[in-house]
Amino acid sequence: MAPVKISHVVSFSSQDPKYPVENLLHEDGLRPWLGCPQDRSRQLRVELQLERASPIGYVDVGNCGCAFLHIEVGRSSWPLERPYLTLVPSVALMTPADSKLDQNRCGVRMFKEADFLAPAVGQKWDRLRLTCSQPFSKHGQFGLSFVRVRTPLDPEHPQPPPPSRQGLEDAEPADGPWRSSPAFCRTFFPEPRSSSREEEQLKSRLQQLEPGAWSPARLSRPARMVLSAARSRALRPRTGTGSVEGDPELPADAAGGSAVPGPAQDVPTAPTRARRRRAPSPVGR
Repeated sequence: MAPVKISHVVSFSSQDPKYPVENLLHEDGLRPWLGCPQDRSRQLRVELQLERASPIGYVDVGNCGCAFLHIEVGRSSWPLERPYLTLVPSVALMTPADSKLDQNRCGVRMFKEADFLAPAVGQKWDRLRLTCSQPFSKHGQFGLSFVRVRTPLDPEHPQPPPPSRQGLEDAEPADGPWRSSPAFCRTFFPEPRSSSREEEQLKSRLQQLEPGAWSPARLSRPARMVLSAARSRALRPRTGTGSVEGDPELPADAAGGSAVPGPAQDVPTAPTRARRRRAPSPVGR
């Protein structure tokens, strides 16, 4: 699907000197081609020469006040008396009500091979003739803002199909070599010793957002980092002893009774050690 450039204008029926027909050759399409204000025929015709003879697969037309449009194709080698073939039969670009109220003048119509007549499909053309008319408004100017021509899709170079969901699930993530490192896995994907309810809910929500992630290792990198951050508070590092005192995130009295609110220095641990060293009273003797 390649664009076909319009090389020059072969002929035209009318133009406004302020908006000449050569505006159709510009790629930007900022200034339209409009008919002469004194022309009362209410019909415009332009014949364009394409840069090369090629099959036509798409025609995009920018409207500027036309009610109907008719597109024909031909070849520069044909004699003048030979009629052109109809590519797109007469189509409406504006409704009669919009034409009379001068509303919705500017629009774009995109024609494809399904809209073309069968005799003109699949052949090579280098001439394009467009006939536009506006019978519902007797005073306003009308014309076209741009014309774009493109070839059909090349059957020898079809577009690659989109990857299937199964292929995406079976594909190895880009960070696969990192996940093969035991140290990396222990740091970012530690084995949970006791999965909390909140962690399971978070994991379930992340997998719902990413349907292809049937395991935590298949989650995207941002999702895995969120899950790893949630585990950092619930998991203890592997110290080998399994003692509670080895966890820097747990309070020192987590193994015993309830924690005392307030700063750590307010916990009365020193008096307890003092009572253990106190000698027996004389009464006890």
